[in-house]
Amino acid sequence: MNFYKVVQNDFVSLEKEIRITLHSRDLHRKASVIYNNPDLFNEIKRAWAVWLLSTQSFASMLDSSFGYDKAKNTTTKKIINKRDAFTEDLAIRLQNVQLESADALYVIRSRDGINSFFYCDPPYFNSDCGHYDGYSEQDFENLLITLSKIEGKFLLSSYPSDVLMRYAKEHGWHMWSVEQNVTINNKSGYVKRKVEVLTANYPLG
Repeated sequence: MNFYKVVQNDFVSLEKEIRITLHSRDLHRKASVIYNNPDLFNEIKRAWAVWLLSTQSFASMLDSSFGYDKAKNTTTKKIINKRDAFTEDLAIRLQNVQLESADALYVIRSRDGINSFFYCDPPYFNSDCGHYDGYSEQDFENLLITLSKIEGKFLLSSYPSDVLMRYAKEHGWHMWSVEQNVTINNKSGYVKRKVEVLTANYPLG
C-alpha cells in the first residue's frame, strides 16, 4: 500500500532512488532490513525497498534470497528493463485509482456491477507460494463461490485443480491453459514445466 501511495503522490522522489539502483546483493540486504523494519524508515525508502525486493529477489518474492544467474546475465537485464520502465506513466495511471486494503472477497462484492471486471490472481493453494503461505483450498473455493455470484466479468489465474474444474463445469466458465517453465530452486537452477489456467465467465479468444 505504501509503495502505491508513494508512486501516486511522490513519484519523482522514488524514481530518483530507483534510477541509481544497481543489481546488488548489498542493496538487496539493505532493502530487506528496511522492509522488515518499516517504522524506522520514511515512506520513500520503504517504497524503494519493495521495488528492489520485487525485482532483485529470486522469483520476485519479497522475502526470498538475492536473485542472479550464472551464464547469460538475464537477471540484470530484466532489472534494467524494469528500471527503465519505471516512468511517470505509472504515476499518471494511479491518479484516479482507489487503493484498498481489505479482504478481497469484500472488495469484489462491494465493487460488483454489470460493467465490472475483476482480474483475480490469488496465491496458488496447490503450490509453494513463499510469502503467500497460509492460503488454503477452502480460501480458493470461497473465491470461486464469490465469483459465481457476481454480475460483472472476471478473469482468474491459477493452477489446475479439481475444485476449479467442478465450479467451471457447473457454471459454464471458459478455460485456457498455458504451459511454461518455472524455476523451482534458485541454487540448483532446477526448472520444471507447469500448467497455468486462465478461467473466465466470458469467452476467451
